[in-house]
Amino acid sequence: MQNKFSFSRSARRLTRAGRAGLLGSVAAVAFLTSPAIAQDQGTLRVLTMNTWNDQFRNDLDAIRDVFVNGNYDIIALQELRSEQYLTGLQQILRDEGLGEYEFIKQGDTGVLSRVGGAFGTNTQGDSVAYQTAQPGGGVPDTVVGSVHLDYRDPSQTRLNEVRGITEWAKSTGGPVILTGDWNAGDTSERGLHRASQQKLILQNYLRSGNSFYETLLDEYAVDADAMQAFIDANRGARLSLDDIPDDLFAEETYPVEHNTPVTLNLLKKDFILLHGDVREGFEPHDFDDGVTTWPSAGEDATNTWPSWDRVRIDHFLASRPFGKWYKVADAADDAYTGTLDQVDVTEDGTAYTDHELVAHDLRWVGPKLETYDADGEDQTRFVWSDEATTFDETGGEFVLTRNNMRDDVYLGQIADENGEPVLDWLTAEEKKTLLDCTTDDPRLQAAVAEYCIDDHSFIGETFVTAGGTVVVTEDAALGDADASLRLDNGGLAVEGAQMGALDREISLEGTGGWLDIRDAAAAVTTERDISGTGALSKHGAGALIVAGDTTYTGETTVDGGALIVNGSTAASALTTVNDGARLGGSGTTGNLAIAQGGTLGAGNSIGTLSVAGDLSFAEGSTFEIEANAEGEADRVDVTGAVDIQGGSTVVVAEGGTYLPFTSYKVLTAENGISGTFDGVTSSLAFLDAGLTYGDTSLTLALDRNDTAFDSVASTRNGRAAARALEPLGMGNPLFDSVVMLGEASADTAFEQMSGELHAATMGALAEQSAAVTDSAADKLRSTRDSSETGVQFWFEGYGAGADIDGNNSRDVVRSAYGTLFGANAKLDSGLTFGFATGLGQGETSLDGLRGEAETDDLHFALSAGQRFGATAFSLGASYTRSQVSTWRDVSFTGFDETLKADYDADTTQVFAELSHRFALGTTMLEPFGGLSHVRVATDGASENGGEAALRLQDSEFDASFATIGLRAESAFDAGTTPLRLSGALAWRHVLDASDPEADLAFAGGSDFSVAGTGLAEDAFEIGLGVAMDLSDRAVLSVGYDGAFGEDGQSNAVNLGVQMRF
Repeated sequence: MQNKFSFSRSARRLTRAGRAGLLGSVAAVAFLTSPAIAQDQGTLRVLTMNTWNDQFRNDLDAIRDVFVNGNYDIIALQELRSEQYLTGLQQILRDEGLGEYEFIKQGDTGVLSRVGGAFGTNTQGDSVAYQTAQPGGGVPDTVVGSVHLDYRDPSQTRLNEVRGITEWAKSTGGPVILTGDWNAGDTSERGLHRASQQKLILQNYLRSGNSFYETLLDEYAVDADAMQAFIDANRGARLSLDDIPDDLFAEETYPVEHNTPVTLNLLKKDFILLHGDVREGFEPHDFDDGVTTWPSAGEDATNTWPSWDRVRIDHFLASRPFGKWYKVADAADDAYTGTLDQVDVTEDGTAYTDHELVAHDLRWVGPKLETYDADGEDQTRFVWSDEATTFDETGGEFVLTRNNMRDDVYLGQIADENGEPVLDWLTAEEKKTLLDCTTDDPRLQAAVAEYCIDDHSFIGETFVTAGGTVVVTEDAALGDADASLRLDNGGLAVEGAQMGALDREISLEGTGGWLDIRDAAAAVTTERDISGTGALSKHGAGALIVAGDTTYTGETTVDGGALIVNGSTAASALTTVNDGARLGGSGTTGNLAIAQGGTLGAGNSIGTLSVAGDLSFAEGSTFEIEANAEGEADRVDVTGAVDIQGGSTVVVAEGGTYLPFTSYKVLTAENGISGTFDGVTSSLAFLDAGLTYGDTSLTLALDRNDTAFDSVASTRNGRAAARALEPLGMGNPLFDSVVMLGEASADTAFEQMSGELHAATMGALAEQSAAVTDSAADKLRSTRDSSETGVQFWFEGYGAGADIDGNNSRDVVRSAYGTLFGANAKLDSGLTFGFATGLGQGETSLDGLRGEAETDDLHFALSAGQRFGATAFSLGASYTRSQVSTWRDVSFTGFDETLKADYDADTTQVFAELSHRFALGTTMLEPFGGLSHVRVATDGASENGGEAALRLQDSEFDASFATIGLRAESAFDAGTTPLRLSGALAWRHVLDASDPEADLAFAGGSDFSVAGTGLAEDAFEIGLGVAMDLSDRAVLSVGYDGAFGEDGQSNAVNLGVQMRF
């Protein structure tokens, strides 16, 4: 910062006097425990100081303690008017034995350093004195520069300086750390203003008419009209702060438009703000809070610059993509790192400067970076070895990611090319939230891409050695496709399953290296050359797919997961597949050995693997084979000899399209086959496998065994489908698909084929009919029991759902909803008639099976009733015409069909009820008993969609119910509104129903029957209702009905209106 205020030395000394006493003890302890040169620990210890125009140039001994006790590697200075600070501090530090410091000055910035490396200057954008520090010890060459941006109120000059500095920093090609006086805050440009500071702006504006202050006042005003009235009344006046009303302003807790931190916003696009635990918050700063750096605590009372309040403007920034590997590593008990507000004061209490000094231990936690020549151009080599600073503490593993996981950007700071925020749709609190670089919020993906995902094109090659492993989740983390991967006793690990390709050349040097595909669901393909004389080991549970022709000559070891060779590894001296690992593919290998516990399974599905050399199967190894109905099979062709040790086996893989009575040549060897497999095993339920040995070939034959289809089915419906399918015989596509399955897969297939959904739909239609009859009967009772005669119209909306447990069948989930309209008429004799109609829809599905039946329903109902004193009788009938649309998936290994059908269904129900009511106080009680019968009839139809489609016969389902229970009703007034509460408890028993059944057949097959989940034999029913008189002729009602049984429950709600005429 430039000098923004008048000096008041006596006031400054008073405010800092308390610290002067503390300083002596801190300095003594610090001097005794001063650290060694920081870069020996993989860190750079850096201090920044604004000298306040060389404040102590003639008395540097007065401020020597911080520099001596701090023992800094690099010191960045600003507001230098001469070289006196640089030469003076150089001599002091040399005399103290802290090292040989060199320096450079550019403009009013300077750098003093004891670290080796060349010095330089930049004038692009603004003057920057810098050193390309060469710390060694695993820390890369790093440009450390001193910055002092423009101090004036408007931000435009600072933004132009930032643009120039950023372009220069990018041109260096390596890590850049810039520190100094940025004259710009983090959460606001010039500090979040206290109300008292805003009053200072107004005081100054009344005298000066400063247009920028006028803009700020417009934004800070609590009441714009009141502010303008005060200005108009006092323009030109020289008011004291006490003359300005307090209620014109409020504390600034988020920056107003012209206090937005545009400078840091722009910087954060290309730099990461390095910080310790101290960050600016979203409220004005308290005096001496340990966060602000300007004005320093000793100069706070002298601040008369209206538009700048307390703020942290002395920052450390590290350039992307390297910034993520520099971390602030300040020790908690180190008084000479962080904000040095406890030690940057002389013995007499004088502040070193109007800024607080700031220092950090900056630790490099990244790889070693080397520069090498590539066709006359400098390139960067990424090296992960025991020379890296964190190699030992991470167990030799380094996670290489483009995501910098930064924590310095608030959502309100996501900005455009001018530093202006762009996420204006965020709430105020969201703007104060840090950007989460792992968020999957679709609104923030553009921000994550711009601010979190670094460009790794700087990597010319990656070299992993010394037993280290580099871990990636994406190929781009390793750089562009031209960036090679070199392994010498080192490896690359792939985490997760999203990385599909390793798109770069790989060189196996020295002892070679490993590729570790850790996730079992991952399959990583490499099409580029793998070269060198080293060995390659495949680790991890996932698959490595070699799709190109490789030239490396070392041995190959498969220690886990799968190595799929679709290209060539023929140059590899020997490939060994170890316990738990697998080799497959349709390419070419060199000599191949399947060790104990290892598996060879040629092809990608069906395919031929070539072995350019010899093949051996050790005891306990496995040869896995898959074949199809066209006589094709996995095959291994060997140019040399095959040696089969005793105890090895052949496994026939489930999931092929095998054909009984077919032979498959699965292994050939130009130089002959010695030894035999102990046997052949298969998980196929309906086929037996056998082997035939020739001099140079091995043949597999599959024959249909005597296992019946229905013997592996576990449910009655699955067994019915299996018995219907088996007679269709070989050549039927559905039969041929099933005959190649294992027991568990066949069981699942039979259940999917059974068409149980059609039977379950009949039961659902029977249950759904209750919604119509219950509504019709309820409205009939209401009219019948009314004291008035005439006609009553009503409508009602209903919704219901149920979960019913299956009995040797699938659980059923059903729902229904619709609207009913009706009219009831009561004659003078008390005889009451009713009519209703309506539309509805229903959905039925089976737990664990993909499919659904949907119905579109048209309802009709007739009812009649008569009360004979306290006794009442009612009866009625309903009819529903349903259009049923079904779909269901039949999907198992090698087979996948979606089958659909449309047909009509008729549901008829009749009911009768006898009841008797009596009064108990103000409550009416009414025991009742009823009988009902329902019949569901479905039309025949045919499914379409594939070989598993079924033909549906006409089917019927009948059920009778008996119900006994008790109703209660009580009327009272809620204010002036009459209300009636009603409830019912009942027991329902099914008299004569069996499970609903559907008669079905496969194309060309005989009929079979499947049963759906039946009706609950006994259920406890509950009903609750509230009716409210809207007028003397209109009633609003709402109700709930539930049924609870041992095998499930159903719930229904309704809302209706009745109008009396």
